[in-house]
Amino acid sequence: MEWLEVAVTVEPEFQETVSQILLDQGIQGLEIVDPEAFKQVLHENRYLDYADDGLIEKYGDKVIIRAYFSSEHNAEVLKTRLHEEFHRYLNRIPECEFNMRDDSEWKDNWKKHYKTFKISKRVVIKPTWEDYSHADNEVIVELEPGMAFGTGSHETTRMCASFLDELVKGNERVLDLGCGTGILGIIAAKLGAGEVTCVDIDDAAYRACCENVLQNHVSDVVRVIHGELRDIEIRKFDIIVINIIADIILSLLPDLKKYSSAGTNILLSGIISDRRNEVVEAIEEHGYRLIQEKKDGEWVAMRICTGF
Repeated sequence: MEWLEVAVTVEPEFQETVSQILLDQGIQGLEIVDPEAFKQVLHENRYLDYADDGLIEKYGDKVIIRAYFSSEHNAEVLKTRLHEEFHRYLNRIPECEFNMRDDSEWKDNWKKHYKTFKISKRVVIKPTWEDYSHADNEVIVELEPGMAFGTGSHETTRMCASFLDELVKGNERVLDLGCGTGILGIIAAKLGAGEVTCVDIDDAAYRACCENVLQNHVSDVVRVIHGELRDIEIRKFDIIVINIIADIILSLLPDLKKYSSAGTNILLSGIISDRRNEVVEAIEEHGYRLIQEKKDGEWVAMRICTGF
């Protein structure tokens, strides 16, 4: 099957913004090549075949974001639309390449780089195609990411998983908003949450989440909704997880109080360090309190609660 590939080269701080712009255009899949992540793996001396020789030298300090669109898309129309969005949100047009690809080139290649790893104190993420003998105190989440966000390797997801590991004691009602593959909702369920609602507006994410919920045998606990916050019936949750980008987090803050009470822990991640203060100001402006903060690399995650 043929796809239209759009490859955008940007500095790391623009990764989430560019990814969201591409998502808004109706992509079928997304791939991010981050040399900094490769450097960290090499430094820790794990999975040394994770990176191709010369990758770091080739890309330097920039991130390559590759989006895949169905072949029916008109490349010139899409190019014009993207340039408008880039200029609007970045005030410039980054380097872009448009190419037709056959999915046989890349469809399963990424699997050789995705290994079993521990994402938090109690939780281990295991690809469905790997074998793993776990310790008695470990919780295993089997994942088949497919073409959706959320393998667990990104700093923003790791911090959310760490928060959940600390907070889930049993029978909590959890909302995972912008769930991607469902990794965080499934982690909550595996840790003992009593009821989990996973929500994502993206088609690929919804399908991947449904499949992963079944794969992990938590369908009796986890409900998956194809939609957004306004599609969820108003009720109070014990834990709300939002691992998206700062702009969307800021837009959601006014409505989160409808779904939270004084005891609700709201976990915010996907916040680049440069925007940390902006998010904190908005939290205070909307009557929330910052309770705890985590930092991993250039990313920040926060645990907040309502002020009442």
